Amino acid sequence: TTLFRSKEERESFSKEICRKLIPYIEGKRIFSYCPFSDEADVSMINRYFKAALPVIKTDHIMEAYIPEENLLIENRYGIKEPDPLHSLFMQKEDIDVILIPCLAFNKDKYRLGYGGGYYDCYLKESQALKIGIAFEIQKSDENFQEDHDIRLDLIVTEKDTY
Repeated sequence: TTLFRSKEERESFSKEICRKLIPYIEGKRIFSYCPFSDEADVSMINRYFKAALPVIKTDHIMEAYIPEENLLIENRYGIKEPDPLHSLFMQKEDIDVILIPCLAFNKDKYRLGYGGGYYDCYLKESQALKIGIAFEIQKSDENFQEDHDIRLDLIVTEKDTY
């Protein structure tokens, strides 16, 4: 099942989210993501701002790479990622803003992801501004955070910024 009435609705909401992100990312070094499944599509941000994208390594480890000419390959989860052989590695301390996809989020600015722990491991050692990206329909009243979860600084949806 999908969260949206149509592909156009998802595209429209995604564009609105991207528009709202610009003040937070302009002139900054960004670590973004490649949209997967029903996640908000931030591809236009990735291209326009030359964002670094995640490359999944082993055991909850993820690294940031800026792909050359948007060259992406599919990883073992079916998610597109930069080819490390044709990409520029970015150190954690060189990243100003991280855009993080959410499956769900709550009022305390905690997120649910796919459960691999990749973002929690990455975020705990990062000083970057942490922005969760979600659709309003993904807001939850549940307190699902666990001890290892990292609180986000902001969550941007098509309707609001939390």
